[in-house]
Parts: sequence; C-alpha cells; structure tokens
Amino acid sequence: MNTEWEKFLSARNATLENNHIENFGHSITEEQHAFSNLVLADLSHYALIKASGDDVTEFLQGQFTNDIKLVTDNLSQLSAYCNPKGRILANFRIFKYKDDFVLRLHADILEPTLKRLRMFIMRSKVELLDCGDELTRIGIAGENATTKLSSIFTTLPENTDESLTENDTTIIKLAGTVPRYEVYGPLETIKTLWETLENDAVSIGKNSWDLLTIRAGIPEIVTATVEAFVPQMVNLQAINSLSFTKGCYPGQEVVARMHYLGKVKRRLYIASAEMDTLPMPGQPIMTSAEKEEKAGQIVMASWSGDNIVELLAVLIIEKAENEALHIESHDGASLTLADLPYSLEKDEK
Repeated sequence: MNTEWEKFLSARNATLENNHIENFGHSITEEQHAFSNLVLADLSHYALIKASGDDVTEFLQGQFTNDIKLVTDNLSQLSAYCNPKGRILANFRIFKYKDDFVLRLHADILEPTLKRLRMFIMRSKVELLDCGDELTRIGIAGENATTKLSSIFTTLPENTDESLTENDTTIIKLAGTVPRYEVYGPLETIKTLWETLENDAVSIGKNSWDLLTIRAGIPEIVTATVEAFVPQMVNLQAINSLSFTKGCYPGQEVVARMHYLGKVKRRLYIASAEMDTLPMPGQPIMTSAEKEEKAGQIVMASWSGDNIVELLAVLIIEKAENEALHIESHDGASLTLADLPYSLEKDEK
C-alpha cells in the first residue's frame, strides 16, 4: 500500500492488517451499513498490472478467456488466465486507463501472474508493469451512491462493467445488489474524492467489501485456489467473463469441450453458515454421509454479522441439491445455500 495513502487512512482510524484495511474501528457496524447506506472502501488488497505497447491487444487476446478487443474507454470486462489444462491461474477486471490496459487482480497472486505472463512476451512489443503505486483505488457503494457521485462527476457509467474517465479519474460500474462502483486515479485526486464523500458515508474494510462481492456472485481467485477450477465451475460464463467465439488462449480447448460436449458437474454457489472463525479459501465442504465425501471447496468468505459467515463455494451440483453440507468435516458448520443474483443461462458471446 502506498505510504501516503496509508497515512491518510490511518488518520481515519483504519486498521491495517496483511497489507489491507481490516476495518475502520467498527467492523460489525460496517457490515450492517454495506447494503443500505453510502460506503467507502479502500481497495489496496487489489493489485494492478499495466499492459502497454504496440502489440499489447493481440498479446492479451491470446492469453485470456474473454475478448480483449471489446474493452474500450467506455467498457471494462471480467476475464481469466488459465493453464493449458483449462484451470484458472488468475481472474481479474480489465479496463482502459488513458492509452493502456489495466488488470485489477487480487494482490495475493500478483507476482506469479506477472511472472508467467512475461514469459510469453518473447519478441512482442509489450510491457507489463506493477502499477499499484500509480493508481489509488477505492470502492463506493450504497443505495444513494449514484446520487452522490452524480453531484461530483459530469457523467457516470449506467450499466454493469461500463467505464468512464473524467479528467484523470476512471469510474467503473460493478454488478451488485446495491449500486456499486470502483474508482481509480492519482493519489491526491482520490484523497479529495474521499474527503468529499466521507461525511455522508461509512468507511468499510476489506471484509465488508468482500461481502458485497460475494452477494454479487463474483468469484476471486487467490493463492489457495489457483488451478482449482475451470471457468465454468466458478460461473464465468454467467458473469460476462468468458467468450466461446474469441479464438485460442491457454486451456481454450478444454473450456470449449466442456461447453459444447460435456456437462458441468460443479458450479459456484452462494451460501452462509454460523461459525466462530472465518473459513479460508480452499477449505473443503463435506457431506454428512457416512463416507464423509468432499462436495467442494470455499472460494471466498466474509463476516456478515455476529458469528454469521457468507461465502462463495464451488460444489458438486448433485451433492448440493441432495445432501446436507458442512464446512471442513461432517460435523462442521452446516451450510445454507442461497439464490444467485444472476441466471446461469446466459447467451453465448
């Protein structure tokens, strides 16, 4: 995290832990406010990769699951990076900032992702750089988020994934059960924006922002889940993160074969449980049957109240529909499944 930005947030009672803001001194209150009021979140737990150069569009097009040629100054996209077996190494949001592409991914997987992508540049005119210190990023959400931002910016993106840049600030509309935006810009610009909004907002930490992401049904890959899933297992086809017409990329044959010839036996679910400790990505979900079979694993989790956890998990569909499920072991916390906020029957792109 940028030192000056850290000082700015610390002066507002932010608690820094593992290079992200845990909370602003009142985590339970933050969780309660996340879906009703205006909230401000630091997004330094996301890393940024700047991709530039004469050949950058073609290079990225040959690496990722989505059609990079659709990304413009006015449209961002979700995408993923797979190994040759079709297993996801990283997933991210891609947007344009000035003349460059920017990849926003979990900081946990920045270094291995950057290292692997650079291996395939070869003679292409492409440069990939960690630009986390160049752009400060915050999240803004809540029922009145659009109204508040409209009083500051001339125009706002109206639909999910749309992106607009005004002066040096880029705003992206996110999917969610309440209006939600990511905002990127130089440090001083973002500090001014935060100061403008903070008197009418509740500042929230990473957990509460993750809760908004979980309820939107948007998965995030971290070290513990690298190479654990093919794209359809985490519903990428349903959240505009996967193209079946764009052409080749690592793992494309596996992904296409599953789509055209196979049947997806696992998918992403939203669930909740009553627990004393927060479960971690990669932690198993088990059946309560005598054999205690593994039914899936956790993708991400967050607190949504006192001893209540909400999470995303990839589960075997047959077991999710027919058996009681528990976290970690057959006598672990019982899992309650919830509806996704989107349909799995998306049109093909």
